[in-house]
Amino acid sequence: MRARVAALLATLIVGVAAPVPTAPAVASTPVPLVDSYFDWLVASYDGVRNGLRRDIEHVYGNQLVVAGKTCTTASPCTIGGPRQSTAACTALQFISVYLDQRAAYEQRSLSSVETGLIDEFASAVLAHRLTKDPAAPKIFDDAVASTPDGQIRYFTSFGNAACGEALLAAHQATGASGYLDAATGIGEFLLRMQDPRAHYLTYGVHPFVDGLGQPTTPPGGYVDQISSWSNLYSTISTWNLTAIAFMQRLETAVAPPDNRYGQSAAAARQFLSTGLQLGADWYTFDFDSPTTSQNRVVAQSSYSADCRDNRWHRTGSCTYTNGQIAGGTLGTDMIEYGLAGLYDHERQLNGASSAAAAVTTLYTTYTSLPGWHTASASDPLDCVDDTAAGAVAPYYPPGNQGATPSGDAWDYDPHLSFGGFFRLTPPNENAEAKYYDIVGFGILAELRKELVPTKFTAGYQRLQQADRQDALYALLDRSLAAMFLPARDTNDLDGDSDTTEYLCKGTRGTLPVAHNGLGILKAVGYAGTR
Repeated sequence: MRARVAALLATLIVGVAAPVPTAPAVASTPVPLVDSYFDWLVASYDGVRNGLRRDIEHVYGNQLVVAGKTCTTASPCTIGGPRQSTAACTALQFISVYLDQRAAYEQRSLSSVETGLIDEFASAVLAHRLTKDPAAPKIFDDAVASTPDGQIRYFTSFGNAACGEALLAAHQATGASGYLDAATGIGEFLLRMQDPRAHYLTYGVHPFVDGLGQPTTPPGGYVDQISSWSNLYSTISTWNLTAIAFMQRLETAVAPPDNRYGQSAAAARQFLSTGLQLGADWYTFDFDSPTTSQNRVVAQSSYSADCRDNRWHRTGSCTYTNGQIAGGTLGTDMIEYGLAGLYDHERQLNGASSAAAAVTTLYTTYTSLPGWHTASASDPLDCVDDTAAGAVAPYYPPGNQGATPSGDAWDYDPHLSFGGFFRLTPPNENAEAKYYDIVGFGILAELRKELVPTKFTAGYQRLQQADRQDALYALLDRSLAAMFLPARDTNDLDGDSDTTEYLCKGTRGTLPVAHNGLGILKAVGYAGTR
């Protein structure tokens, strides 16, 4: 198997594009999906585990030259993507759960090799933390940075919730107390991100203000991001519902007498679930902040976070019409992570039936929205086949649940997830939805198995019906081709000072593999794959 994975990895890494292959014949003895995912995540290229990478990007254009090489569709330039802690943490969680369940199935304890592998991934994750200065406590102490390099590091609530879950899984698998301690440190960071006021009082500033500019209390969610300069960004996102699930699980693991993690989760759930009910991505709070370059609250204008109005919005718009959110884009990942976090939190408290009841109406609402699929309807480089570009039907109709995938191989597949990439206003650009289907299947696996078991089974079978010699075939558009998006050379990759020229960017990353594996292990279990 490892030789097979090594051969696949070589195909993924080389910078020469191969023709999109057709699915080979089904093997007589299928390889379980979770085994293929495990093999791929622990395989290494150039000394780095796949599970510790975020992605690999292929870029090409009609006139694009990178490092002296002309980039074409036949021979794209390959650029290694940044390592990113959220992807690495999801891989760590999958590997920990996989090894733990496999050992239980085989009625044995983990071997030293297996615990060593978990330790290796956990050490790589924890290396993203900055050294603490006890004399000068920081709001991001014990938090995991998004990337391990750069002059300024960024720490997100969403990413740290993923890392906290991974460390709890590593603790459960190995029994190592240090991983529980590290997860608890992340819990304390999230408490500070829920109410960061004390870290700004030295500047005479209150980070939250009401409509009259007067100091007010924070609304209850976890602020999205803070930099290593202690600059706090003024958004709170619905996908931070993942943090309430982690905080409740941490409460169970640690059981502090003041119930602080459980109370934090309950308060955040009350606030963040409102965003899901409104069909929103982001809450943007109003703030008072000094004009100094560090230790301040700042707007994140790229997400229209400069609305500063203490209201919910969709990305790209601050508008309300007749009291209702108007304009903007509602992204699939915000919805899926939000629903999964809400479901997980309620299930921990009251069981699967209660969890299903808590999300059924929301799930029905979101899966009834039309999606927009494929990247290339307006792309001059024609990154992907656009023969079926356009709007797609809502998820629920029976016509989208048959054995035959809708559209072509580049379109979103409603058997795997729901709805592609949502756009609730007439689209002015298109988004490749396959990535969201692939990640979404894993994120929503437990929820969909409980709510819509027939649809979950259809999605699971769709993955298993693809290439049985290498289940990764199912993850990458049912081929080894990357998922390409139209983009512009904003980073001036070719050094010609033109940051407006078109290029195509392909993503092949850790998250689709790790999330699918996690979803299968949670919904089906290792034993169910045998």
